[in-house]
Amino acid sequence: MRYYELSQSEPEGLNGAAKSDARLAEALSCAITCAILASAGPQRGRVLATLVKDERCSKLPNFKMLQKVYLERILRAEEVNAFGASLKPHQLCVGDDGLTVLSRAVSEHNLLSASKLYNNISIAELGALLGVGSDRAERTAAKMISEGRVAGSVDQVDGLVTFRDAEDGGAVVEQWDAQIMNVCLQVNAVVELMEKKNVTVAM
Repeated sequence: MRYYELSQSEPEGLNGAAKSDARLAEALSCAITCAILASAGPQRGRVLATLVKDERCSKLPNFKMLQKVYLERILRAEEVNAFGASLKPHQLCVGDDGLTVLSRAVSEHNLLSASKLYNNISIAELGALLGVGSDRAERTAAKMISEGRVAGSVDQVDGLVTFRDAEDGGAVVEQWDAQIMNVCLQVNAVVELMEKKNVTVAM
């Protein structure tokens, strides 16, 4: 978002120095790159929507990649490699989890995309779809589900990842909360009744 704000700066720019259209386009291009590499989830979705709606982005080299990510389409290896060629060295560094920023972002994005296409998928098939091993696919799915970025569950016994609609998940949570509230009210009623009986006995 900072890069995007910079791309909207007035031509006079910082410290009164004139900014060329090329500098503004570079900032916008950096915004696209950062959005694509960001962790998949609602916040990233909002930034992608902002960028896709900006007509200036359609003239930039990575616009097709931006569109595909925004539409939550599964990214293919050749597309990822082409995008990776435009990245800077620090964006390709390997993290503690053994993945580059790009490979991690693509894995998370493709898992999010898979959640829109499948009701459930075996962990082995998910790994093949993400281009990683089964263990890595399971860890990625578990992490995204636990962080609330994907609605679903992991069944380690059957080796299955089950996805559900986020809205359905919200309804389940609301129903669960209502049941807990009902139980609490009933417990309170019993406690009040017991207290009244104790008071009566004492009198």
